Amino acid sequence: MRPFTSILGWSVSRYEKFDQCKRRYYYDYYAKYDRDIPLRKIAFLKSLTSTHLEIGHLTHDTIAALLHRLRKNTSPIDTEKVLHYSSSQVDRAMESKIFLEVYYNQQEKIDADDLKDRVGICLKNFFASRWYQWLIGEALPRRSSWVIEPKDYGEVRINGLKAYCKVDFLFPAIEGKFYILDWKTGKADHPRHRRQMMGYVLYARDIFNVAADEVRPVIVYLGEPYEEMENSFSESELDEFAGQIAKETQEMYRYCENIEENIPRPKSFFPKQARGLCAYCNYWELCES
Repeated sequence: MRPFTSILGWSVSRYEKFDQCKRRYYYDYYAKYDRDIPLRKIAFLKSLTSTHLEIGHLTHDTIAALLHRLRKNTSPIDTEKVLHYSSSQVDRAMESKIFLEVYYNQQEKIDADDLKDRVGICLKNFFASRWYQWLIGEALPRRSSWVIEPKDYGEVRINGLKAYCKVDFLFPAIEGKFYILDWKTGKADHPRHRRQMMGYVLYARDIFNVAADEVRPVIVYLGEPYEEMENSFSESELDEFAGQIAKETQEMYRYCENIEENIPRPKSFFPKQARGLCAYCNYWELCES
């Protein structure tokens, strides 16, 4: 693990928030500096979940738990028990979390059965995939080398700049390649997800000191229809992407009063940028008030 530094780190999700709406970006990353709204209020709004997010969280958490179990114990997986476990996790989420759609009166309530069905579809597609069959067969002898949703933030250095590229699942294959699988439960967005895959290759290159052509990142879309997207990247493509990361990092730096300590400029420097996304924003009521 790298020593802590205060300076901000680039990530695909951080820059997307910055690009979409500066005010939302401020609330997500700099809430403690707000002098107008109590931190507890911003923290509460940030904690709101949504149906889309919960499907992703529940699917990821269930697959991660299954992979951890496989790494410790190679006895056959009872897929029906896994589906039952995911259903119980939906019930727990319904009891413990507040959904954005309900909080902002977009829906009267969340349909728990529908949520269970949609998570179940993703898990059934995972069980039917070539990756699951490979994991319970050929991959098992190398399970001690699996990297399953690392506990850290996936911090790397890209041309000296701090960045975060946290993988869902990384494992070495017998032929000497590294595979990175990223589970998606929403709609395919190939250009956006291709950027993510380049970040994963840079992560592997930095952490494991491997060449770009030794890394095979695959986006696995577990919803309907099931789909996979795999790309390979040349060193020149990755160098170009690293240059884009440097440019985007500099853009975010310009909103810092103190770059090294990641202290933001006043909130007034972070304008509201309504692009049809307000209905999906946790902080909607702060901008409407």
